[in-house]
Amino acid sequence: MRTPMARLPKDVLVTSKPVCTFPNGDYFYVELSRTNGHYDCFVKMARAGDPAKSLVVARAQGKTIREAELKIYERAIDRFPRFPRPPYLHRGSGASRRRVTTTHSEA
Repeated sequence: MRTPMARLPKDVLVTSKPVCTFPNGDYFYVELSRTNGHYDCFVKMARAGDPAKSLVVARAQGKTIREAELKIYERAIDRFPRFPRPPYLHRGSGASRRRVTTTHSEA
């Protein structure tokens, strides 16, 4: 049985580590917050490494954290094709969220 994900409090802003960096010091990062009944997710670009001078690259809303993150990554990838894929999605359907067991025994 899957355990439900906890809700984010309304007065908290979650900021990720740099997602994609550039040689001139610019980098992309993700911000997540919750407002009345939905989650807002932003991909921002910190110019010259200063988050105070950040630009909004993409914005998305979702009823769950996962939905908001999936939408924001899709929009960011559409606008910037070299943008990295979400860290929890890999080619195996859900393999990154499940415990992987080996079928062969070691001799």
